[in-house]
Amino acid sequence: MPWLYIIIFLLISTGLLSLFGVHVTDLLTIFSKSKSVTLSDELKVVMGIPVKGFFNREYELGEMLRSMGRAEKFTAVKQLSLLLFAVGAVLALLLNNIYMVPIFGIGFSLVPVWYLRSTAATYKKHLNEELEMSISIITTSYLRTEDLIKSVKENLPFINEPVKSTFSAFVSEAELINANLVSAINSMKMKVPNRVFHEWCNILIQCQSDRSMKQTLPTITQKFSDVRIVQSELEAMMQGPRREAITMVFLVIANIPLLYFLNQDWFHALLFTTPGKIALAICGAIILFSVSQIMKLSKPIEYGGDV
Repeated sequence: MPWLYIIIFLLISTGLLSLFGVHVTDLLTIFSKSKSVTLSDELKVVMGIPVKGFFNREYELGEMLRSMGRAEKFTAVKQLSLLLFAVGAVLALLLNNIYMVPIFGIGFSLVPVWYLRSTAATYKKHLNEELEMSISIITTSYLRTEDLIKSVKENLPFINEPVKSTFSAFVSEAELINANLVSAINSMKMKVPNRVFHEWCNILIQCQSDRSMKQTLPTITQKFSDVRIVQSELEAMMQGPRREAITMVFLVIANIPLLYFLNQDWFHALLFTTPGKIALAICGAIILFSVSQIMKLSKPIEYGGDV
């Protein structure tokens, strides 16, 4: 019988990994200090393009934490994820349910990853809000003065982090280091992973040779407002289904101890027989997938990207 348990364990593990889009090579990168970053990964982060896949967002999350001053937490989170996978597997074995080993292992290991992505999503929403306010007031000043450096300098006291340091660096570079304004704008553009901000910077570059292009800047700033409105509507729309899903997950889990008081024979059949253990594993896999989908709904949307 042990070989049968091993086969079932491997089949369940393979199915869950395929469900979440995890490859064996992705898991092996956890053991190393860092994942090799490709040029495509860097380009997507710089351009603000949403990255798909389970661990494919590693570089994006690392860069975001680095800009937040929390770069040291990234490696710790990956190590904690691996440790929690082992804790979950051991807990399932202590419960004498081998079918729950991949469920508990993957579920426990996802907790720090979800925390990291939640932190990154919150930061990205804050970044979009600050960008909207910053480029709006700078655009208003630039339309009036037609002097980009002066427009940024006079509005610096009203700009907050995390974008204030970017505009401060732009002013310093344009005044003290590089007299080429186009080069300074390009340098500023590559420091912020947001496609609307990149479009705004591209229009500013065109304005250096064609002043009439400045009339298109307010249209670019309006895109931030469009994204914010759609984000608010989406969050309001998903609040009800998200609450119902969480309630259903709680009821399914709460029914297990409740069954002990209602009918102890059913309770023992559920926990100590093979069909009952398989049923618990199936319920656990469904709950794990549901929570994963709920977490995906919390990410901020991007203009022209996937919701």
